[in-house]
Amino acid sequence: MDWALVRERHLAALLRVLAFVSGVLGLSGDRSVGFVPRHVHSRVLRILRPAESALRRVIVIEARELRVAPPLKRAAVGRGVVSRGAVTAVPSFAIVEPLQRVGPARPPVAKGYGPRISFFDGFDEAREAPALVLPDDPVDAGRLCKRVLSAQAALADLPKQALRLARWYARRDAGMLRAVRTRALRPGRPPGHRQRRIHEIDDVLANCHALALYALAPAPEP
Repeated sequence: MDWALVRERHLAALLRVLAFVSGVLGLSGDRSVGFVPRHVHSRVLRILRPAESALRRVIVIEARELRVAPPLKRAAVGRGVVSRGAVTAVPSFAIVEPLQRVGPARPPVAKGYGPRISFFDGFDEAREAPALVLPDDPVDAGRLCKRVLSAQAALADLPKQALRLARWYARRDAGMLRAVRTRALRPGRPPGHRQRRIHEIDDVLANCHALALYALAPAPEP
């Protein structure tokens, strides 16, 4: 396996995708935007979620041969990285994937509005009709911009992210993690996976996921 070629090919694809997302949001450098239309927010999120998953798997591939000693004590967790002169605080990219929520589904909530009987000798007061959700409604994009900037910063310094992951593996092997996790990636399909591929990032994520599983597989015995 030519890992260098794999790295360069997928890095170039992720750079294109993140540049496209930044253009849709209207990001300029490290300056965040306040509000964007709801349809723009949804469009960016549909692309950013699989892009983050693909980047996380590229980091896994990059860290496949790194080995570091576990720290003597647990390092303090920072609240993010703020570049000098930047307007937006850029948080560290999440190299460990959140697990899927499991358990019983939430009880269904009755929809609609109007009078409802809550006792036998009267009625509740009629509730106001819910506000209409329109595609052009302004939505706060601060958190979304931070996620884009975080992914761009991680992509620009991939060796550092691989070293972070190697340190996480060292803490895991030393039993220093609060939660019991064996892998940084969650089992099953990655976040943002779509069976019906509608964007370039869907193909990138599928390839990165398969290659990351290959990189994590134990080496065959001679």
